[in-house]
Amino acid sequence: MSDSFSLTTNIREKLQRISESGAFRKLLTVDERTGSRIKMGGRWYVNFAGNDYLGLAAAPETARALNEGIRLYGAGTGASAVVTGHTRAHSELEELLCDITGKEAVILFNTGFAANQTLIKAGINLKANLLLDRLVHASMQDAVFSAPEFQRFRHNDMVHAEKILEKHPGSLIFTEGVFSMDGDLSDLKKLTELKKRYNSYLILDDAHGFGVLGERGCGTAEHLGISGTEIDVFMGTLSKACGLSGAFIAADRDFIDYLINTGREYIYSTAAPSFIAHALIKTIKYITGNEGRELRHHLHAMTELFRKRFSELDINASLLNSETSIQPVIIGANEELMSVSGKITDKGFLCGAIRPPTVPQGTARLRITVTAAHNDTDIINLTDTLKDIIG
Repeated sequence: MSDSFSLTTNIREKLQRISESGAFRKLLTVDERTGSRIKMGGRWYVNFAGNDYLGLAAAPETARALNEGIRLYGAGTGASAVVTGHTRAHSELEELLCDITGKEAVILFNTGFAANQTLIKAGINLKANLLLDRLVHASMQDAVFSAPEFQRFRHNDMVHAEKILEKHPGSLIFTEGVFSMDGDLSDLKKLTELKKRYNSYLILDDAHGFGVLGERGCGTAEHLGISGTEIDVFMGTLSKACGLSGAFIAADRDFIDYLINTGREYIYSTAAPSFIAHALIKTIKYITGNEGRELRHHLHAMTELFRKRFSELDINASLLNSETSIQPVIIGANEELMSVSGKITDKGFLCGAIRPPTVPQGTARLRITVTAAHNDTDIINLTDTLKDIIG
């Protein structure tokens, strides 16, 4: 007779295996943040571990907009959007995002994870064939495994993608604009050609491109000179360059109406507070105006400086070929990464330490994110520290 099941024992055994692999995660508690600095445990660090790409999360303009929104709308919405949670602020935000993306309609979500899960599930329910770049976000990867059939093409391998489309025309093609762990760009020009050639549909997760790339901050497509009309469905987050929280999907009216009526993540979630929607209108107008353009130019200058300094110092680690804010430094083994990360933190810098299963085995990395809140001194001091520690 086998021993009875013990939940506690099972959990502890799994946690032990995670710990032995060097992949155990612990939460960091942030006391305070301002611009490029972050305070934890009574000590301030230069923050290279966040996605606040334009430094708007702690900007005075954002705080004023939030306070104004609270005065106008109060705190929470208290209901799903399909009940009474959809307010004038949400509607005006949707209209603004329609203007920016060139789409007929927009649906708002509390998180990008929920938005991507809804997109994948919609494709499954519509009995479409799903074709994903192998490195799309976990939110898509997790949802797609419930599909009866789907395909993945090798990362940015357009020859492989076309071979699959030859057998499965009419597919929904999912890709990211800026890939979150490698920082490289999708080959959107080729994907737009393929989707036309094989009567397919292109769905773009531009979480790390929206607000950051393009002359007006409209994202990866604008940066690459591709019309927004070439993208059938556009997903963007409001928690990164916009400095607040939430996400949206932009598409034609029928598609958005379908999501409103079938998207369980949307129907059964309380709508995000109206004061956040109100503040987002302000920050998005800021991003798409002259001020946002100046922030992006500074951000790109800081990114170029980081790459230049990394190369000049001949740091003994591999820096992936990324032109974006995401600058991955490959360390390799989990144990070595955590050792390097701890030493960097001791020197007053906070960098993301990314390990499997988020990235492939043997590619544990520092995920360094440069922001518009950083200055030349921040970049020089970080690269000097990386040279001292890594060699």
